[in-house]
Amino acid sequence: MFDRLKRITIYVGNLGSGKTEVAVNTALGLLKLGKETALVDLDIINPYFRARLVRKQLEDMGLKVVSPAGRLSFADLPAVSPAVKGVVENVEMTGVFDVGGDDVGAVALGQYRELLEGRDFQMIFVINTCRPFTRDPEGIIRYLDGIQEASGIRAHGLVNNANLGGETDLDTVLNGFSVVSRVAARIGLPLVFTAVKRDLAEEVRLALGGEAGVLPLDKFMKAPWDP
Repeated sequence: MFDRLKRITIYVGNLGSGKTEVAVNTALGLLKLGKETALVDLDIINPYFRARLVRKQLEDMGLKVVSPAGRLSFADLPAVSPAVKGVVENVEMTGVFDVGGDDVGAVALGQYRELLEGRDFQMIFVINTCRPFTRDPEGIIRYLDGIQEASGIRAHGLVNNANLGGETDLDTVLNGFSVVSRVAARIGLPLVFTAVKRDLAEEVRLALGGEAGVLPLDKFMKAPWDP
């Protein structure tokens, strides 16, 4: 699955898409492959599900995390520009960007548009078809158009991350795969992979066949109200 990714992978998606979990697991997967990897937290939308909240845990695992530090760690600010620039320009480093929320969050990414031009990068839209505004192709395309317009960057692929949290089952994932596949065909973008919680990953892989990439997810993001 990881061979489908560029040196710089930028994940975008609407609130509740699960893109932060996808970004964290992607970065750790690349790290396990021996790649020098940085996770860039550009999420200025959701205060409860930001990669910076588990920064120490990720850094203890060997992952470089780029995000506002200290008193700024909970501020609605993009990551420090020089640090982000360093990740983009260092051809020896693999970067995974978590860009917050919707078209408003994508504005934070837009300031790096010129820096990204000509680089080995891709912007991937993470889709949870169980969320209210991305249940059908029309809603998904509407959301994606807003993100592309706000960031000034065109998407290069889609990820199916259909889930209902702990109630997710095989049908949930396969139904999402069907919807996202239709969107992919309609707008001419690849469905790069399906993300699914680890205990369902093998079942999903068998159901989808060998051609469909699957990213098993370990949970890192927890809301303050979770037990």
